[in-house]
Amino acid sequence: MGFREFSRQEIEQVLATERVVRLGFAAGGEVYVVPVFFTWFQEALCGLTTPGRKTRMAELNASAAFQIDSSATTGPWQWSSVTGEGQFETLHDPAEFGPFAGQLRRQLADAPAWAQQELEQRFARLGMVPWRLRPQRLSGRAHEPGA
Repeated sequence: MGFREFSRQEIEQVLATERVVRLGFAAGGEVYVVPVFFTWFQEALCGLTTPGRKTRMAELNASAAFQIDSSATTGPWQWSSVTGEGQFETLHDPAEFGPFAGQLRRQLADAPAWAQQELEQRFARLGMVPWRLRPQRLSGRAHEPGA
């Protein structure tokens, strides 16, 4: 087993099929990594979240790192990963986030009823923050046999 660098097409495939990204923030002397749902839309990672630590840190320092892994079907020894860096931004105009919100909703349509209900209740209680991260750096690689 070894490592193999991804082509842009392979990176795009991971971004189009995976649904969870780990976002990393550094601000105010602390670092924070958090998994969130996302969709790949118009060359950007996009999602909906609740206000909290990640959004507070992004207000102080919009630079963010991210990692998306894929090993669910292959197990821990054969995996693919896409990583990068970019600027995290919150969006306020529904015209900007409406199209990707619909795409994200369709991607998460297979969620069990309890998860959908929990997410809706969380947004109702805490509020919803649409976000976008346009990668300025993007790379991917696989750990697989024969590489």
